[in-house]
Amino acid sequence: MLDFDEIKAKSNEFFREVGRKFKQYTPETFSKEKKFVNALVGSLALMTMADKKAETEEVIASIDLIKEIDEITELDMTNDALELYEYHIEKLAESVSSPTKWVLAEAKMLGEIGKIKPYPEYPPMVETLIEYIANSDNNLDPLEVEMQNKIMKAIK
Repeated sequence: MLDFDEIKAKSNEFFREVGRKFKQYTPETFSKEKKFVNALVGSLALMTMADKKAETEEVIASIDLIKEIDEITELDMTNDALELYEYHIEKLAESVSSPTKWVLAEAKMLGEIGKIKPYPEYPPMVETLIEYIANSDNNLDPLEVEMQNKIMKAIK
């Protein structure tokens, strides 16, 4: 005998998976969401390094956020996003010793972050997440406030 509840559950699961795959491979959507992922990861890295040091609480909070964001998970980009975050942290850490290198690295990242300007649904989310990172170590440094302002200026 057929179990209609089981059939319904299986078909719903199938359609969710098809929708996710379709969304993943639609070029315009992928491009939009990839820009969001790049901007978000760059913003998290800049906030982590805003006071020119990667504090453990901020790194852990950023990694946890990357793992929890639906757009990243739906695109199967969690590992890519984590690797990109690590890459940005390393590049920013290398730049700390030279004011010129720091300004150049920061400017490049802010330029990448600015690519989400055409998508008004993303800046509020980025704003909330960078505030979370800035406060994750229970010490809101003036440099972190300045970085938040720079990021928000880049995306609005």
